[in-house]
Amino acid sequence: MVFSMTAPVGLNEPLQVLREVFRTLPLGAALFDRDMRYLAHNEAWLPVHGEPAGRDLVGQLHYDVLPIRDEWRAIHRRCLDGGTEERGDDFFERPDGRREHLRWKVTPWRTSDGQIAGVIIYAERTTDQVETQRRLEERESMIRDLFEKSPVGLNLCTMDGLWIESNPAFLDIIGYTQQEADGGLTYWQLTPRRYDADELVQLEHLRTRGRYGPYEKEFIRKDGSLIPVRLNGFLVEREGKAYIWSLIEDLTAQRALEARLEEERIKAIHASKLAMMGEMAASFAHEINNPLEIIDAFAFTLKDAVAAGDAAYVDEALTAIREAVMRAGKIVHGLRKFARQRDETETTSIAVASIIDDAMDLCRARIRTHGVELELALETTARVRGHAIELAQVLVNLLNNAFDAVSEAPRKWIRLSAIDRPDVVVVSVEDSGDGVPTDLDEVVFRPFFTTKPVGSGTGLGLSISRSIIEDHGGTLTLDRSAPHTRFVIELPR
Repeated sequence: MVFSMTAPVGLNEPLQVLREVFRTLPLGAALFDRDMRYLAHNEAWLPVHGEPAGRDLVGQLHYDVLPIRDEWRAIHRRCLDGGTEERGDDFFERPDGRREHLRWKVTPWRTSDGQIAGVIIYAERTTDQVETQRRLEERESMIRDLFEKSPVGLNLCTMDGLWIESNPAFLDIIGYTQQEADGGLTYWQLTPRRYDADELVQLEHLRTRGRYGPYEKEFIRKDGSLIPVRLNGFLVEREGKAYIWSLIEDLTAQRALEARLEEERIKAIHASKLAMMGEMAASFAHEINNPLEIIDAFAFTLKDAVAAGDAAYVDEALTAIREAVMRAGKIVHGLRKFARQRDETETTSIAVASIIDDAMDLCRARIRTHGVELELALETTARVRGHAIELAQVLVNLLNNAFDAVSEAPRKWIRLSAIDRPDVVVVSVEDSGDGVPTDLDEVVFRPFFTTKPVGSGTGLGLSISRSIIEDHGGTLTLDRSAPHTRFVIELPR
């Protein structure tokens, strides 16, 4: 507030006029003589100084009424010598210790002959304004600290993509200085063109919803490298103009972690596969031993047949040996194929029937040689996209679990079925075992859980199998509606 000077007042002029002038002022005002005794004051004077209104101070010494600092006494003396002083922000301490803020102006008043007869003091309590300003400054400081120290990138840009303000975290992501980025770069300059269609979708979200994201893309850094980011943003207005605030997360560490986790998952899948092969080693040995015995038997008699000139027997023996070699070779090829590490590039379109064939090649001998009845109900021509070996591994695991479950059952049977639905293919493995207790529904898929005897299983088979199926966009569940143990795989066609 700008204080105005009061016109000179003579000593003999009625003080009533002065009191009326003071009464109409919106701030505290008081008239003093040269001894600093009150000649007049208005109703606002005492409340300004933290005192209740209503007291008449005329005739009292100012220094007896209010606690006056020595600094203020010196100001009064200088003004009585002809000076004028004012302060926009001052304070005094209340008896209870609270600090009150005020602004004031002290100016001399003169008699009609020009002599200084005292001073006029104008004062206004500004505690509320000061507190409000302090809170605003604290809030602005807090917001500025949040902006400057946030680990998440923050950026304000115009609707056409010009960057207006970027925080240090965002500048670290793109590799530019603030001078280079703000007001000089646009969103589109650092966005690869392959994201153009996605960007149009996000702009439409901004237009219709007032926000966009979460949205994952890449930015082109200053050094030309690409950095993965996740963005969220919303519209704001400044002076009637629309802007976009964006929150940008650097996904580099997350992507590295995901890659490490995927690497560990693949290792776990491979380890489980090798463990599974160890469990089936005896069956594999038996399956290979059969063609070896055939080869040995025919080779033993082949020499005599050649010597005797028995061409028919020689032809029969050679044919039997070739078939035995092919059978053994098929088994070895299947084992080698099953045992190898996954190739990230081998995701292909696969016939479900071929996956089932691969699994059956590995499990048929074990099931057949132990008197387990195997029922096949395959009504599928569907194809799925994924890793054939991993999907075969899931079926091998389910068939092995079923085999173990029926080993002590009165009637031993396993039923493998596959049927096409409009959007999915459903493959199920059911067995005649005792079934999974109802209280284990939620734990059978947990890592390291097993109902097999110690040393007979890792407890990773079902957990890894579910992980593989989910990685292929499908589901692996335990069907409680079935009368026996039945695991169901659904894969998108």
